[in-house]
Amino acid sequence: MTAIPIADSELQVPTLGAHLLDGRRTIVDLTRPIYEGMPMWFGHQETKIVVHQTHEEFKEKFGTHDGFHARDLLISEHAGTHTDATFEYDPDGKTLDAIPLTYYYGSAVCIDLSHVQFQSPDPEQQGYASIDDVKIAEAKLAEAGEQIRPGDIVLAWFDYGDRWFPQPKYIDENPGFDWSGAEYLAEKGVVNLGTDCNAIDNSLDNSFPGHMVCKKYGIVNTEHLANLGQVVNKRFEFFGLPLNILGGTGSPIRAVAILD
Repeated sequence: MTAIPIADSELQVPTLGAHLLDGRRTIVDLTRPIYEGMPMWFGHQETKIVVHQTHEEFKEKFGTHDGFHARDLLISEHAGTHTDATFEYDPDGKTLDAIPLTYYYGSAVCIDLSHVQFQSPDPEQQGYASIDDVKIAEAKLAEAGEQIRPGDIVLAWFDYGDRWFPQPKYIDENPGFDWSGAEYLAEKGVVNLGTDCNAIDNSLDNSFPGHMVCKKYGIVNTEHLANLGQVVNKRFEFFGLPLNILGGTGSPIRAVAILD
């Protein structure tokens, strides 16, 4: 195999993107990297990556002129930037292979909840996005000429993940929705609720209000998103498609926003 020079491979990306999008649209990568030692919630499997074979090992083993390098992954369905199936938090919910892909891609808006911050473990300062906070964010969205519509994917920018990833605080002390804030969005017909934090719930709230609202309304959620500050108060196409895992409770995704 002939290696592609780095300079050439870098040039291919904007060229291909300009060709596919006719130069009129912008792609924003909303995905955090996957690597061994990546931050993980305590309830999930830590990520392990091992070399399965090197180029030289393959050639020696199979007697070929060229070799193939491959690695093996041991990874949680909920590792890194990922999306959930409702079965994760609802025993009567659906697994990934039974949920329409329209829950994971489509028209989206990003709301500004950066005024909600985790300040301390004190219950009054843990950073809950209530219905009032969501309405403040909704007003900012309206000022930008947008609104939340039925069927939308709504991503919440707490301005948290990009500031704290991958420090322990990113996992242990993140703001999130209380019941009223999450339900307000669910009542508007949102089908997927995303966040730039470790979870849509506050990290210290073991009642998991955001997930329980998703359970009540049969909607999904997406977590560990990156670069939401680049799309806040904008409408765009969101793509966060899960792997087609039979019986899957969730899946790492490559999340992107495509803006006009």
